[in-house]
Amino acid sequence: MLLELEGSRGRVRQAAELAKLSGTPPKFLEQVLRILGKGGLVRSRRGAGGGYELARAAAEIRMSEIVRLMESELEDLPREGDPVAEEWNQVRVQASMASEDIFRSETLEKFVERVKGRILASGKASEYQI
Repeated sequence: MLLELEGSRGRVRQAAELAKLSGTPPKFLEQVLRILGKGGLVRSRRGAGGGYELARAAAEIRMSEIVRLMESELEDLPREGDPVAEEWNQVRVQASMASEDIFRSETLEKFVERVKGRILASGKASEYQI
């Protein structure tokens, strides 16, 4: 649905149209649009020709914003049989696995060495404790 809004290039899209294009059940999509609107990522226009559009340029919207909003709000929404919720769950699983891989490969020693390198490079060579 955000992809559809991004591809609209300023054109307002109605919720029913977004639901059809994304294959998302309309009731679920309305809940997601409400969440995204509350978070400042989409805005709605009322009246004839009204609908939804991105509140900011897509280049200004960070994935972390979307994740934070969706994670905090989607926990209570039904998921079974909903392609958006199912796909979101897959993205969450992949992100969790990627994060775990990064932390697994990181050691305190490597981290401290990089911090020390930054301190030396900045000319603030002093004792720094972690």
